[in-house]
Amino acid sequence: MAGPVIDVHGLRVRYQGSATDAVEDMSFSVGPGEIFGFLGPSGAGKSTVQKVLTRLLRHYRGRAEVLGRPLQDWRSDYYERIGVGFELPAQFSKLTARENLASFARLYTGRTESPARLLDLVGLGDAADRRVGTFSKGMRLRLNLARA
Repeated sequence: MAGPVIDVHGLRVRYQGSATDAVEDMSFSVGPGEIFGFLGPSGAGKSTVQKVLTRLLRHYRGRAEVLGRPLQDWRSDYYERIGVGFELPAQFSKLTARENLASFARLYTGRTESPARLLDLVGLGDAADRRVGTFSKGMRLRLNLARA
């Protein structure tokens, strides 16, 4: 893909009943291969923007495109094309890291990366066959990144 993977311009979100915007005139883009995250204080709009980009929140103003298409033009195939790592990791603590990634991969109909490759990319290759319940917080966050 030649252009940005995510392109947001002038995003504004106001929740029903609120007198002020939760997100006011936010613009950013994410290029192919980039890992992008939101940092900021509580109430800055990080989760709200994530809800817009995952199509959980559809009432907004401004432009939001993913993979060159406006969010409103995507259908259910959208979720086959994106990966998201939320603040709190979603993992099965009784399964190994490898089993976790294999389980989540089954949710997709298309091809996914091999668990071994993803675990190596995030520095967890040596822990692939350990139960996630034994992982430190940092290891869980890296596994969450691999899952995304």
